[in-house]
Amino acid sequence: MLRPSLLLLAALFATLLAPACKNAPSVPPSDGRPALEVKVDATGYHPDKLHAKAGKPVRLLVTRTTDDGCGQQLVVPSLHLKYELPLNQPVAIDVTMPEKGELAFACGMDMYKGSIVAD
Repeated sequence: MLRPSLLLLAALFATLLAPACKNAPSVPPSDGRPALEVKVDATGYHPDKLHAKAGKPVRLLVTRTTDDGCGQQLVVPSLHLKYELPLNQPVAIDVTMPEKGELAFACGMDMYKGSIVAD
């Protein structure tokens, strides 16, 4: 009688602990678009200027590496997009480049600035 109780208890613990042990959200698989990687630290975006083909889709992979500074969010004003950036977890931002010019992005306070230049 004791053994089934222990098995039930073990199953209950496994069920309760499973959500706490989930992995960080993963980056969706690439659909063929080029990926541009950007790190965010206490001083801003690195690199802060990237290049991509004009009119083509691109994936911006942004990883915040510190709690210092204002890099907890990334905003793409021209597309009305806003993303939360969890610490040390890449966030995929899929966009299509304009035919010319730049696609600007910034932190939530507009202090850190970066852009992707359409080539």
